[in-house]
Amino acid sequence: MMTEKQKTMVMSDMLKMSDAYQPSRRAPLDRHSIAPETSSSMSLISEQGQGALERQYTPSAWSRRFPAPQQVLQHHVQLVTTESEKAINSVPHKLEIEYGSTPGQKLDIFGTDLPDDSPILVFVHGGYWQELSREVSRYPAPPLHRSRVKTVVVGYDLCPVATLAEIIDQVASAAKFVFEYAEKMDSRGVYFAGHSAGAHLVAKLLSNADFLETVPGAQRLQGAFLVSGVYDLRELVHTSVNDLVQLPHEWAVPLSPQFDSFIHLQKKVRIYILAAQDDSETFKKQSREFYELLHTTCLMQNIYLEIKDQMDHFDIVECFASEDNYLKNLLVHDIRKHIS
Repeated sequence: MMTEKQKTMVMSDMLKMSDAYQPSRRAPLDRHSIAPETSSSMSLISEQGQGALERQYTPSAWSRRFPAPQQVLQHHVQLVTTESEKAINSVPHKLEIEYGSTPGQKLDIFGTDLPDDSPILVFVHGGYWQELSREVSRYPAPPLHRSRVKTVVVGYDLCPVATLAEIIDQVASAAKFVFEYAEKMDSRGVYFAGHSAGAHLVAKLLSNADFLETVPGAQRLQGAFLVSGVYDLRELVHTSVNDLVQLPHEWAVPLSPQFDSFIHLQKKVRIYILAAQDDSETFKKQSREFYELLHTTCLMQNIYLEIKDQMDHFDIVECFASEDNYLKNLLVHDIRKHIS
């Protein structure tokens, strides 16, 4: 059983920081090697207990920057909120552009003063599909603007108001809007970046071959940055994260990028998979296994994996607000090498 302290730590990571289940239309890769949901997802529970599993999926428990997990979360929310406000005040923008009919389906475009053909970075926030928001996720925009890159910040409805399958489809709708915008502007290239649950959502988008082959402008996709992502949901559905996500156990595999096919991306895009040294062992393991899926099984040639030293689950993305940050540097290098 979890201790009260462990329960508090898990629920702290699930606090709201912003204001009938339909399965996804995308089928998973049919692989006979996939183990039954119960055998793999219960491994940590049987070996170490429920408390150990909960801790693996509590990112703040692994940070060494503050004495208590709650302090990590408080610092993170304060920083991204402050830096997002700075973005509003320093970068020309257009806010709250509707890409769908529900309240969460809005996006922001930063860098509206840049040339029409400027590259575009689309940022999808994390928060276990149930917290954070577009409004506090604008902080990557200023450094990218100074490097002549437009930033699109995607919002989406949160669980439990929306199901995870619906959120996946919402991000696809946002991507469709961005690709059509890029086509209209004749953008030189579109990139996606996602943190934590946002990395999961970007990975699910990339797995949708039909979408990428038919949406106007999707041929402008150049690459993606997946930061401290969760790609296999089989264990997660047995944690308190699922109290609000409410994902049926039988949908853990279909909605996990780890069991999708990415063969259609073999030579078309570059994918950068990043995790933090002070992520949990499970988070780092999932990044390594997703890299192996893309590199070995799907035979992707332009795939990169890095564990960022001296970073945790939060400052690995907080640094996006800094002028000299690895996302901006990797993106600018990729732009200069491939599309300039």
